[in-house]
Amino acid sequence: MSTPEYLTISKIKEVAECSWWEKTSPKHLAEKFNLTEDQVNQLRLTPEYQEQVESLMLGQRSAEDFEKWVKNYHNMNSAFGKRMGLDPKVVTVMVENVRKAHVDIAAGKAKAPEGIPNPSRNINLNSEKTIGTGRNSVYLYYDQQKRESAESKGENVWECKIGRTEQELHTRIYQQASTAERFKLGLHIKTDKEKKIERIIHDILKVRGRYVDSAPGREWFLTSPSEVKEIYKFIGESPCENT
Repeated sequence: MSTPEYLTISKIKEVAECSWWEKTSPKHLAEKFNLTEDQVNQLRLTPEYQEQVESLMLGQRSAEDFEKWVKNYHNMNSAFGKRMGLDPKVVTVMVENVRKAHVDIAAGKAKAPEGIPNPSRNINLNSEKTIGTGRNSVYLYYDQQKRESAESKGENVWECKIGRTEQELHTRIYQQASTAERFKLGLHIKTDKEKKIERIIHDILKVRGRYVDSAPGREWFLTSPSEVKEIYKFIGESPCENT
């Protein structure tokens, strides 16, 4: 008896990667891949699907960043399990499997898999400016078209996202950025005081009336990389330019 088309490795891989990169529903997956919702749910029960998700968990993060991701993911087993269509108990086993794989890679017993790029993202992760020193990050990114539109009108501020992370920077931005916009990383601040730096920058911009309450998130402001850089200098953490 032949394997149903929707249970082929290629289809399982497509569903796993889509679920990883996008917060989506079985209904959306069914429409996207020409399946029924029952078929999507059946596909997600296969050992092959679990293997594909484990491969993504292993390939997208270093060992250190993986542990940060697990620690910072609220209700990891249930929340991630719901997103990926996996039982929370299965997620627990998968996390341990990935940890063991990282140990084997570090010991030279296994080869690190290549990270799978997200084809739906169009983000330039080469920061226009990197300042500061530290292990963590405060970052600013924006839609290039919105900047061009603002500058064509003689305006020097536009909608910018200002956030912070203890993860690898590209990982955090990939988790957030919309697929519909062309994002560019305008400023990367390296710091060990990311919570304090981010809060002060937000507060100063709010006082200046720059908060964008209509944006799909709470960290969008009408500003620019140069303005945020000047605010950072004003805060006085003695920034040191790297690029």
